[in-house]
Amino acid sequence: MVIIPIYVVGAGPWDPELITLKAIKVLKTADIVYYGSLVNEGIIKSYAPNARRVYMGHVRGEDHRKFVREAIELARKGLNVVFLKNGDPTIFGRGIEICREAINSGVPCEIVPGVSSFTAAAAKYLLDLRGTIVLTAYPNVDINMDANVKVIFMGTSMIKELMQKLRDDEEMIIVSRVTYPDETIIRISNNSDPDFNVEPPSLVFILRRRGEEHEGNKHGT
Repeated sequence: MVIIPIYVVGAGPWDPELITLKAIKVLKTADIVYYGSLVNEGIIKSYAPNARRVYMGHVRGEDHRKFVREAIELARKGLNVVFLKNGDPTIFGRGIEICREAINSGVPCEIVPGVSSFTAAAAKYLLDLRGTIVLTAYPNVDINMDANVKVIFMGTSMIKELMQKLRDDEEMIIVSRVTYPDETIIRISNNSDPDFNVEPPSLVFILRRRGEEHEGNKHGT
């Protein structure tokens, strides 16, 4: 029997119009869709209405591996299995981890890339992603890394700590709930009032201000 590949599909940050054509093609053939807490369920309803849905929530570690092992067994039985991940599954989405485990178990696996929340936010607010760019995620954040742009995923709980370490030549931009209907943006310098609330999920951009780039930021957004 030919084993159908497991697909790990990027759904984009939330806006269903940001999903790719290839992602739609894969979802239309799905028998089972595994998805997490940040995936827009409307995407599944639109493109995989007859698939069985398995809601994983926000799982990590062994709990996540249990879902992967279950999916591998279902794929061995000839079912079309899709993991639908928010954003791009290669960026803090465990897409590589899923495929490696599947392949090591004798089941082919393919990743369908998606629009990441950090590029969606940069596009909407004209945030210049040039120079050295560091992507990091809570809790493994080294704020002292030297970079023109630092992007902290899942950083809502450490925003006040990040503000305290902000340098004079840096500004912090928080984009809360990227592409959701209630998306917000907050711009912060090292002397901003720290008393504000941010709804998760959020992205934190720390941008080094310098010369022409600084002028572009003042006039462009």
